[in-house]
Amino acid sequence: MISLKAILFPFLLLLSLLLKTQNIEAQDSTHCKLDRDYFRHLAIDYPKLITSPSRWDNKEAIAASTVMASTLTLFYFDSQISTYFKKHQNKTMDQWNTYFFDPLGKMYYTIPIVGAIYLQGVFFKNDKSKAVAFDFVQASLYSGITITVIKHLTHRVRPFQSPQMDAHIWDGPITHDFSHTSFASGHTIMIFTFASVLGSHYKDHLWVPITLYSLASLEAFSRVYSQNHWTSDVVVGAALGFAIGKFVVNQDRCKLKAIPVYGTLFKGIQFSYPL
Repeated sequence: MISLKAILFPFLLLLSLLLKTQNIEAQDSTHCKLDRDYFRHLAIDYPKLITSPSRWDNKEAIAASTVMASTLTLFYFDSQISTYFKKHQNKTMDQWNTYFFDPLGKMYYTIPIVGAIYLQGVFFKNDKSKAVAFDFVQASLYSGITITVIKHLTHRVRPFQSPQMDAHIWDGPITHDFSHTSFASGHTIMIFTFASVLGSHYKDHLWVPITLYSLASLEAFSRVYSQNHWTSDVVVGAALGFAIGKFVVNQDRCKLKAIPVYGTLFKGIQFSYPL
């Protein structure tokens, strides 16, 4: 049996390291608050997210095409991959999946981490910390809406629901069993949303994106291993989570911008805020 200490240690270690990366110097902004403007942007940014493919540049179009091609290829191998993992399950991995990775994908660990970062931002009047929390909430909301719609438009059978390991059973919008929600992976989209938002904000600390994307990849692996998803499900979930997180961070709703200011008697920095 995996001890509680073994499960909580990586969570507490990650939390402490993230908090240490914060610059606690006060840099409070009137435009980084949980106010009417924030909720207005929650509503108006989602349509922009949905229509964003029409504004992709060549680099983004190539990346999306690569994901689509990989997903189509994996459709062919989904059954074989899930069959392999079903034959190679073990008790230790089962316990890690039950007590760590499943709760991780359900945001039981990520919400407290972001909550602690937000509280630090409030107490120390630090916009960076508050922006991380606000972006995480917004991106998670968008990811939750997106994945729910996709699941109920496709109604794909999960591996454990198919004794013959048939990965090609899609009921479509009309189904006799609403538990057929394999495509795409909800756990994976949420953990990659978390990794994308925090990894973008803390990209200057290289260990942060490396750690978070490694953790997210292990979560995706656990969903395939546990027979909850086909491999193509987690690839799409990962891509969506990454893209949605990047989109929200790039909206730059309350990020400070430092502008050097020079005068005859002084030198300094002026801070401006996006309206």
